[in-house]
Amino acid sequence: MMSFCRNVFIILLVIMVYSCKKQDKPAPYQPRFVVEGWIEKDDYPYVIVTHNLPFFTSIDSAQLAEVVIRYAKVTVSDGTETEVLTGMTDKRYFPYFLYRGTSLKGATGGNYKLTVAYAGNTLEAETSIPKVTPLDSIWFVSKPKNNLQLNIRFKDEAADKNYYRLYTKLEKAKNFTPTLLSNQNDQYFNGKELQLQVNRGPENNLTNKHDPYFVKGDTVMVKFSGIPQSGFEFWNSLQDEVLNGSNPLVGSTKALKTNIKGPGVGIWCGYASTVYRVIAQ
Repeated sequence: MMSFCRNVFIILLVIMVYSCKKQDKPAPYQPRFVVEGWIEKDDYPYVIVTHNLPFFTSIDSAQLAEVVIRYAKVTVSDGTETEVLTGMTDKRYFPYFLYRGTSLKGATGGNYKLTVAYAGNTLEAETSIPKVTPLDSIWFVSKPKNNLQLNIRFKDEAADKNYYRLYTKLEKAKNFTPTLLSNQNDQYFNGKELQLQVNRGPENNLTNKHDPYFVKGDTVMVKFSGIPQSGFEFWNSLQDEVLNGSNPLVGSTKALKTNIKGPGVGIWCGYASTVYRVIAQ
């Protein structure tokens, strides 16, 4: 099952407010839907549907509960099979309510169309699941104070244009977290072997404190995912948004590169993922 990326709370907040950014003369608030959906190889589709908030809204738990869309008709089709997803509560994600499939599963090379219908509005998006690229090796390099830095190596497939996303978590943790600078494309290493030093990403963006390393003896789960171009463009633009937002000298001027068609923003993305279990040593 897709353990979704960086703290979903922060992702949703960034998406909800990006179209209502603070300006000298703020633009009028325009209600829009926010879609966050994924289908992973050998797993069911998952979709979270919310709506955005005005930039200056005070946000608390009650306000966040109200942005969740609970009665949409969410449909996923692979061109042969079509499934209406079931709305349910799932404590692994935030917000806790999402739509989940129970029959249709993702497959390598598959194409998937998402349709969300609610209150007379229709949102659509398409995605695909690329071929799996395996990691060739995973190892750790010693750092001060008994810390270890994760390293990976893999060979890019020259015949295709490839995009990648990398996650880690401790075995006991519920969800995977994207690493720092987790998005890669093969523009500069097409068909070549790539070796990366990997820094852990923070579990959420509410703190400035996080350790980019692992500790000797940690059981580490590494998820390496191939994603389509639309997924890379969205996550890369979100990554830039987060990084720019933490720098007071850099303005935020770009919109997220959504693949959602209709009165909404967000991402519907396919993942060709492989999970590895390693001991930090």
